[in-house]
Amino acid sequence: MHQPLKLAYGFFAALLILTSMGCANQDISHLNKTPLQLSGSEMARFWVTKDTLISWQQILPQSTAETAQGKSSYRVSFVINTSGEMQQVSMENTSDGTKIPEDELTGASEYQFHPTAQNINRQAVMINTVITL
Repeated sequence: MHQPLKLAYGFFAALLILTSMGCANQDISHLNKTPLQLSGSEMARFWVTKDTLISWQQILPQSTAETAQGKSSYRVSFVINTSGEMQQVSMENTSDGTKIPEDELTGASEYQFHPTAQNINRQAVMINTVITL
């Protein structure tokens, strides 16, 4: 009589442990999708560009890039998702507050990133920095 009861408790305990492990893993994967807020200098701890450096002059509309050469600073924000893709790019001129419309920022989605050895879980990040053209 005691043997079947012990066996039932054993199965129940194993089921409880496996269920709690599944929930724990699900929470971790959710955290990877929520971007960490980072500065531009902290980005290199998580992601590096795949083939080339980011050329903000090529992302800006041509007319804006030509007038901005050597004298304009922009507040830049973008997300690198868990697949290493650049998304949600925004640029705002720091001197006059002009925000560049997202649909005018060209080529940002073409940039790809590799996770660093410290970022084996492919943590998404949001980068906030200021650049000068």
